[in-house]
Amino acid sequence: MHKILHVVGAMDRAGAETWLIHVLRAIDRSQFQFHFLVHTDKEAAYDDEIRSLGAHIHHRGDNRNPISYGRQFKSILREHGPFDVVHSHVYLFSGYVMRLAAQAGVPIRIAHSHTAPKDKPSNIVRRNYTRLMRRWIGRYSTERIGVSRAAVDGLFGRQAGTGATVLHYGLDFTPFLNQVDIKEVKSRFGIPEERKVIGHVGRFAPVKNHSFLVDVFERVVANGMDAHLLLVGDGALLPAIQADVEARGLSNRCTFAGLQTAVSPLLSAMDLFVFPSFHEGLPLTVLEAQAAGVPILASAATPEEIDAIPNLIERRSLEEGPAAWASAVMQKLKNGNVKRGDEALVLQKSSFALPVCVEKLRRIYTGRGSENERHER
Repeated sequence: MHKILHVVGAMDRAGAETWLIHVLRAIDRSQFQFHFLVHTDKEAAYDDEIRSLGAHIHHRGDNRNPISYGRQFKSILREHGPFDVVHSHVYLFSGYVMRLAAQAGVPIRIAHSHTAPKDKPSNIVRRNYTRLMRRWIGRYSTERIGVSRAAVDGLFGRQAGTGATVLHYGLDFTPFLNQVDIKEVKSRFGIPEERKVIGHVGRFAPVKNHSFLVDVFERVVANGMDAHLLLVGDGALLPAIQADVEARGLSNRCTFAGLQTAVSPLLSAMDLFVFPSFHEGLPLTVLEAQAAGVPILASAATPEEIDAIPNLIERRSLEEGPAAWASAVMQKLKNGNVKRGDEALVLQKSSFALPVCVEKLRRIYTGRGSENERHER
């Protein structure tokens, strides 16, 4: 039995966390036992499922105090180990996690980058912290993984990233093989049957740029398009976006669907998926939108390596502004249905398929990862 300690912020319904749940469901749990050290005292969306699958959650990660965190971390290693792997998903803070794991003698230590921020550190304290954490990641990690080339460069730096592995997210696309009653989905969420649906799936956080999306949608409606905005997710900015929609008089054309355990029916009901993020590593929702065969209008920050279905994704710079994006939205809606019908099958045979991802992780966790699996730069 190989024991793996995952270090995460909280197991809520976000990209990296959703991917980890897919992995936990699929991996041979007689061979691999997952533990999750989370940086919160609150229960999160996936906690119950994690326990039901025989994994363990440790709510002892107060990372605001490094000394206290170090004691808590090593206490977990003593009480629940020995661990074969520490797999850290907390971006720059992974440097400290790697150092602690090395001091404790954990043999396989993985720093995993899930995002690709473009902004440079804004002050000297942050710059020094970034340099120190990158140095510790380089010194103490045995494996460096990024979900995309941009994610590798974002955390490890372009030069240091040459020794990192690009491991694409793997998902189970089986739900997208099922036929969806679009009329029923629209009825359930109060969307008139004849309306075009512009959709987005993602947490309400600054990086997802919901306010820009609302700006775009307002222009689409003002230009006479009979459209509806379907927003799926939750997060700190949800009340502010709801208030903005109401202030613009768009409440009767906008549905906030909240967190959804199954997004495939909602994606299938969309005529266009709009994704104006400021930066991304490898967005799961863009993979899922492709599996549903939905045309996608995405920001230029969306990595090109996620393009599994040809010609389904169009990218625009955010600098073009809401008016240009609104024109692009209306043109794509006028183009109509572009679904081929085999999108989910194509993804099931791609590098984004869950079995491919789980097998690569199994090799890394057992110390059998090979050089030919590494990203050549």
